[in-house]
Amino acid sequence: MKFLSFEFIPLMLVPSLILLYLVLTNKSMIERIFESELLQKLKIDQGLPKKMRLSLLFGALFLMIIALARPVYQKGIVEVASLRANLVVALDISRSMKAKDFYPNRLEFAKKKIQELIDKANNLSIGILAFAKDAYIVSPITDDKASLTYLLGRLHTNDLSLHGTNILSALMSAKLLYGNKTPRNILIVTDGGDKKDFKDEIAYAKENGFKVFILGVATKEGAPIEEDGGYLKDKKGNIVITKLNTNIVKLAKATGGEFVQARFDSGDIQEILKKLGGLQKEKKTQKIVDQTELYPYVLIFALLLLFLSFFDIPHKKIAFLLPFVLSLHLHAAMMDFQIIKNAKEAYDKGHYKEAVKEFEKIASQKQTPQSYYDLGNALYKAKKYKAAIKAYNKVQTQNKELEFRKLHNLGNSYFQLKNYKKAIQMYEKALQLKQDKDTKFNLELAKKMLKKQQKKQNKEQQKNKQKQKGKQNKKNQNQNATKQKKEQKQKSGKKQSANKAKVHKNEPISRREEKKWLKLIQKNSAPTLLFKAPIKPKKEGNTNENPW
Repeated sequence: MKFLSFEFIPLMLVPSLILLYLVLTNKSMIERIFESELLQKLKIDQGLPKKMRLSLLFGALFLMIIALARPVYQKGIVEVASLRANLVVALDISRSMKAKDFYPNRLEFAKKKIQELIDKANNLSIGILAFAKDAYIVSPITDDKASLTYLLGRLHTNDLSLHGTNILSALMSAKLLYGNKTPRNILIVTDGGDKKDFKDEIAYAKENGFKVFILGVATKEGAPIEEDGGYLKDKKGNIVITKLNTNIVKLAKATGGEFVQARFDSGDIQEILKKLGGLQKEKKTQKIVDQTELYPYVLIFALLLLFLSFFDIPHKKIAFLLPFVLSLHLHAAMMDFQIIKNAKEAYDKGHYKEAVKEFEKIASQKQTPQSYYDLGNALYKAKKYKAAIKAYNKVQTQNKELEFRKLHNLGNSYFQLKNYKKAIQMYEKALQLKQDKDTKFNLELAKKMLKKQQKKQNKEQQKNKQKQKGKQNKKNQNQNATKQKKEQKQKSGKKQSANKAKVHKNEPISRREEKKWLKLIQKNSAPTLLFKAPIKPKKEGNTNENPW
């Protein structure tokens, strides 16, 4: 057995032993006056003796100190093998990334997407570059997500040269990070710059075994670049509008990679991770100490001693009650501890369905705000957003931090269900408790998505109205056609009876009258209804037409 925090024992245990000795040897006034035999005869059995009660109390204290020292049983050193792929993420920090067609601008939006990739990548070792005209190494290839998050969050570009978008420099710097390692994969997060030909980049990538994936952070409509309180202008004085450079798709396709258009939801990152899931992985081994923490068992026994020291139990019956109480409490506490441990391990490994089952057991037993909050998080990760909302709504707490996190996660759940109005309400309530950057970002995003949703609904309503009008017009045309048919039949019937009156009963119709009759039928035939087929024919001709 070994203690991970041994310093607690000399600092706290030794003074406690001295205090126990002083307390036990100190006699009360009554004990000084009367003999101990006489006191035993005078006393009524009212529970545990004073010395036994103090011994139990100090015993509980000693065990708590031992628990703080974290005793562990070490089984030995174990080698853990895992399959991991390497990826370098290159972030474009050129001037065009200041454009605001993505909120709050392309650069900040791109950083959010890279952070999302880091959080969701389970079997990837990631390195980060930043590039414009020149490339900058932000982090080497590592498994440490906390370090990547820290470095990315503090990546400031104010003091760097941001002219140009030199993707070749990013590829060369990525080669430095990989060294002799293969295969080589790179994700370039960029608006594509304004280069039309990527022959040099394609040649370099193929020569050095790079598979290039691209996340396009720009729109086809484009946006101006804000600078010094105005907008960036070209030599002729026109405002520069930067758009997504679609020519960069050739770089991804030619190297066996993939181009993905950035979106406001998490679909783009999921698509990239799906493509990266098929990458060739290498086996990595790590030596860790296989050990079992013993402090929960020590702490449970300490709490039992503390319980016995505070309650009045006749000392003659204590021997019978102690084993029963000990086994009962020990079993219940161990079960709770094991369930919580299983739930946390399943959650950390990404096995969210298993985590949901374990957290449901905890929530049904404890029914505390924290247990409902943990259950809501597991349900959210398992993409059961409606169930997650029910769990979060059960969190009733006076703790402002927990209430803020609950409201923030409720907003995220409603956002995933595309109920943007409710999401906005939850984010606004959360911001009343605490001003948080992520919550503000999500609030602005929800407002934009709500506007987009309302526009789509308005378009659908207009289409439905037009369809109804078309149906009504068709109905009217059919009614008019039927009416005209009836009128024509009535007219032709009258003329036919008049002609029959002229012809004798046994006399056949003449050739001349037959021709005249046929002409009359053709003249009074019902009109053909014209109906436009609801199809969109493919455009032919010039295929190089710009999509915008």
